[in-house]
Amino acid sequence: MQRRQVLAGIGGATMLTVAGCLGDEDQGTTLWNEFEDAEEETLEEHLDAFNEGRDNELNADNIADMEDQLETAIPAGDGPETFAWAHDWLGRYHDQEFGYDASGDLNLDLESEFTADAVDAVQWEGHTYGLPYASETVTLMYNPDLVDEPPETLEEMVEIMDDYHDPANNQWGLSYPPVDPYFVSGFLHAFGGRIFHEDTGELGIEDDEFIEGLELLQENLWEYVPSDPEYGSQMAPFNDGNAPFAINGPWQVGGFRDAGVDATLAPLPDVDGGSPTPYTGIQVWYFTSGLDGADEETLETTIDWAEWYTTNEDVIVDNAERHGLIPVHQEYAESDDLGEDVDTFVETVEMGTPMPADPRMDLVFTPLEEALERVFNESEEPAEAMEAAAEEIRGRWD
Repeated sequence: MQRRQVLAGIGGATMLTVAGCLGDEDQGTTLWNEFEDAEEETLEEHLDAFNEGRDNELNADNIADMEDQLETAIPAGDGPETFAWAHDWLGRYHDQEFGYDASGDLNLDLESEFTADAVDAVQWEGHTYGLPYASETVTLMYNPDLVDEPPETLEEMVEIMDDYHDPANNQWGLSYPPVDPYFVSGFLHAFGGRIFHEDTGELGIEDDEFIEGLELLQENLWEYVPSDPEYGSQMAPFNDGNAPFAINGPWQVGGFRDAGVDATLAPLPDVDGGSPTPYTGIQVWYFTSGLDGADEETLETTIDWAEWYTTNEDVIVDNAERHGLIPVHQEYAESDDLGEDVDTFVETVEMGTPMPADPRMDLVFTPLEEALERVFNESEEPAEAMEAAAEEIRGRWD
């Protein structure tokens, strides 16, 4: 989905290497990630702790456009043994035979370690393709230098945005990727519509309830964001202290704060006649088909890393306190001691619905984003744009 492109943009246009080098003949055992700077720094610290005293160290590469790189590297046998991403690729990777079933290699029992939703998120048709480490979604963020209290309703939020929105003077009401389906899903789903009905396997973007959610975005939020819908352009106003609000996920919190904005989190505001229902994700260390036939040392290192990372207290608490990532380990999932960021993300996750892992979803997001952009640019009306996108998607499915 388009969040994968967003995260590539956060990390920058170039590939950053933590250890090892993409393209080396022998990188050893390798993980890939697309973390932004603050999360990458934390990962480096955890990786150093994991590697201490190990003969076979695990190397990490931060990869721009990781999805495209994986699509090429895994079939060629040049990919990593593990990588971090949300659970929504599970079905597709099963169909493509990109995953490695570690059911017989794990030294822990998933059901006794992780929440039920997290266990479900890493399994597909009886196979275990990774281990879960956190849950996430997007939520409202506000600049306390500009806003005393977060709005409880969308109507209140619009009033505050109205007071600050002045593009001629480089001020906007909101930083928010306006046509990225993952980011705007909370409002698209607010009246009961769904991008995809996982229970029936049917597309939902032509439904009246979905169109109503799109019109909510169009009429209440889009006029307050920059005209360029790209992620970097959208983040700049809040990052520079020139917008009272942003809507984003835990991966961006550290970046805003590093820029000097005391990003403070709040739940998504109430919607008159509806309820914001954002997509939620379970973050996973995936096991790739690079482990098929791998030597014992490589397999052991990869499994050890995933088990250590997903159960280690320092890792779980660091991810929660520094990045607002919601623990999915049973010992910490209900903790009240992990900070206000986690508490707020938990509240917003409870509003949400899990991203579908159906492999057909991979063919949904680009046509949907393109249709949303046409509505954003006022070149098509919502119903017309969604009808065209649905026709294109179903054609791809066929």
